[in-house]
Amino acid sequence: MDASELLHAPFVLPDSTPRASEKTINIAGILVYLYGVEELTAAQRDRTTVLITCHGRTRSHIDSANLAHQLIYNLGQKDHKNGFVVATMDNRNHGTRAIDTVSIQSWNNGNPTHAQDMLSMVDGICQDVRTIIKYLESYTVGLFTPTAFIMSGVSLSGHVTWNMLAQEPRIQVAIPIVGTTSLTNLLIDRLAGYKSVSEIPEGTPEWPKSLEKLYLERDEMLTHIKGKRILILNGEKDTIVPDKFSKEWIEKYGPENDLTYYHQEDTGHFVSYYYMNILTEFLLSELN
Repeated sequence: MDASELLHAPFVLPDSTPRASEKTINIAGILVYLYGVEELTAAQRDRTTVLITCHGRTRSHIDSANLAHQLIYNLGQKDHKNGFVVATMDNRNHGTRAIDTVSIQSWNNGNPTHAQDMLSMVDGICQDVRTIIKYLESYTVGLFTPTAFIMSGVSLSGHVTWNMLAQEPRIQVAIPIVGTTSLTNLLIDRLAGYKSVSEIPEGTPEWPKSLEKLYLERDEMLTHIKGKRILILNGEKDTIVPDKFSKEWIEKYGPENDLTYYHQEDTGHFVSYYYMNILTEFLLSELN
């Protein structure tokens, strides 16, 4: 694979990348994995930016840990004033928190309540992230002081990232990766190629009307995001969360925010090597 092809390939943590320090703390029964604490200088410990990054559906915090190791190494090669720590966790019903294997699957993979499970997981993960933001400083006394939080997530957690932008005032900067602003259109397209909720027959068991209301409310909530700094990383060839479902929001509400939008060609539903470079530069600008 040549250098050009590699930029479009899914990122895999190289063996040559030094592993960052790791510390695990328990916040409200959530194991929070912190990367980069020991690398902080004395000055950086007083002003540390925390990147909270969460993984995709069916995955675990190891995915986020791999991103953390590479980002901490990349940023360690560059000068920056503020400290940088990555915090992650296993999402609900994933990794060490798994309780069943069906409800994290899609309709095509045998989960009849995929729509309910998707949106309820998004909401639950948001609650967990807000708890971490609220209490983290009290658990890191003597280690570092969190002075800013950046939210990021991939796939399922890309959707979470959008919710956090809308719901959490302490998140002023965020990086949704292969997530969407229109979960409604994504899910009804995934269900049967529907273009509108009006096309769905009454009584369709996979799409209860009570749930439809919650999906529509979620997407409407995102229209109120204003004045935030957002880096969108989508894949032009993503067939799982197609980029097209975010286009309307980007065109309509992007100008009300400090928005940078990438939809990398020849790239699917993953974080590419090229996007790791973009992430590094974006985060560096937040640390100075």
